[in-house]
Amino acid sequence: MKIPSGPSFYSRRHFLRQLLGTGVITAAGLDLLLGQGTSAPPASPAFRFAFLTDLHLLKDGDLRSAEGIAACVAAVEKLDPRPDFILVGGDLVNLARDLTVAEAERRFDFFLKIWKDHTALPAHWTFGNHDLVGTSNTTVSPTEKFYGKSLFQDRFQLPRLFYSFNHKGWHFVVLDDIAPQPDRTYVGKLFDDELLFLKTDLETHRNVPTIICTHIPVMSLLPTGLLLAHGSEPQYHLPKNLVCTNADELFQALPRHNVRAILSGHLHRFEKVVVNGVPIINSGAVCGNYWKGPMLDCPEGFGVVDLGTNGSFAFDYRTYGWKA
Repeated sequence: MKIPSGPSFYSRRHFLRQLLGTGVITAAGLDLLLGQGTSAPPASPAFRFAFLTDLHLLKDGDLRSAEGIAACVAAVEKLDPRPDFILVGGDLVNLARDLTVAEAERRFDFFLKIWKDHTALPAHWTFGNHDLVGTSNTTVSPTEKFYGKSLFQDRFQLPRLFYSFNHKGWHFVVLDDIAPQPDRTYVGKLFDDELLFLKTDLETHRNVPTIICTHIPVMSLLPTGLLLAHGSEPQYHLPKNLVCTNADELFQALPRHNVRAILSGHLHRFEKVVVNGVPIINSGAVCGNYWKGPMLDCPEGFGVVDLGTNGSFAFDYRTYGWKA
């Protein structure tokens, strides 16, 4: 689907003019596309999967968030052809970092009940910043069981939060770019051991078409564009929790490998940036603006990804009829 432009959503032409004028875009081979699909579905499809990110289940399902998640999953179940699996981009619950461990356990268990009650599709899980438990709650000790990332790993049975898997001739790499800080904040950053894993994994699968998934985007022009569109000075401090701060190390691992796309969420807006032929797609959110309606002009939705036997890739962002 195409996301409409409106007064609150800066025009692409104006946005690019500002970026070019301030020197933000300096490298050849970078293209920007806001609010459109990537391409037509492949002529010889291999399979389809759904990409759901930023679901943000609220306390007790407030703002009908539980009902909204169920409605989104139901829309995925009705797709024809039916997806082989769901890739989940993180932020399953809202602000777990402010909760106690016991409160977070109840929230995650509630999420899992909603999920299991509405789909039997296999799921692959990405860790999001809202999935951190207790890290902003000074009453919670870092020594507590299930503090930080441990509860997510326990409930989704993940020995570690970066991993890879294969499916019907395609390879998938899921990464964790949520780096908690000593002051209980977080930044977007890939860890040394997972960068080593990524480089080895891509080399091992260099002849297999590959998709990488992170929660925080490895590249986005949205933070820059929004600040410029609202009159900010060209010299500004980009918050380190909006984009992955060491994504250059990931990009160094891509040449000579077969990466066909990088998928992310986090910003609740649909954006595509192409770097040296690799589309970086930052999907809109299942919850839109935290279940209060669209985020700017980006409605609540999810991605439908069709992959071809020839390595072709098509991403379509779809709404599911939700009304806040």
